[in-house]
Amino acid sequence: MEFEKLVAERRSVSRFDPGHSISDAELKSLFEQVVLSPSSFNLQHWRFVVVRDAENKAKLRKAALGQAQVEQASATIVVIGKLDAHTDAATLYADTPPEVRDNLVPMIEQFYADKPQLQRDEAVRSVSLAAMTLMYAARDMGYATGPLIGFDPQAVSDLIGLDGNHIPVLLIAIGKQVGDLRPRSARLPVSEVVRLETMSGPGPT
Repeated sequence: MEFEKLVAERRSVSRFDPGHSISDAELKSLFEQVVLSPSSFNLQHWRFVVVRDAENKAKLRKAALGQAQVEQASATIVVIGKLDAHTDAATLYADTPPEVRDNLVPMIEQFYADKPQLQRDEAVRSVSLAAMTLMYAARDMGYATGPLIGFDPQAVSDLIGLDGNHIPVLLIAIGKQVGDLRPRSARLPVSEVVRLETMSGPGPT
């Protein structure tokens, strides 16, 4: 699909066909695109747990404040941030020329070490980029998605088995849309949200 059309047609959907299933092959194709997303220092902070089993979706719905789409979607994806992704630098850069690797890996580790807020911020930033890639890629495959932030993080973590180095950032319901899309909600004009050079500068014309 042409990208401009894809962006224009994507909506956050909350009503899904509960009888539709999404296959392993479709998920593999989807995530092969998602993992191409950018991340700080290429640390790839993202992890994903795809919940498809009916019983598990029902439990996840309970942890997500009872939101029906969590259970009715073909799958609900828990988008996870790895807080200590900087410790993977040596592995990720193992095939990099030594003159680059030997400088870059210690720099990355020092940049994030003992900075829990920075580690968390970076995980959320990188994961958010991957989540948007996921939603666009899903739309291109003919699927609708709906991101959700209304959930109990500890309950979700316990349900899917996250340790202290991983946090649930958001949930994304994915499946076949039911019913008509609502008109797009009002958007602020570009002239209001974009400024040139400084916040007091003019908008693009």
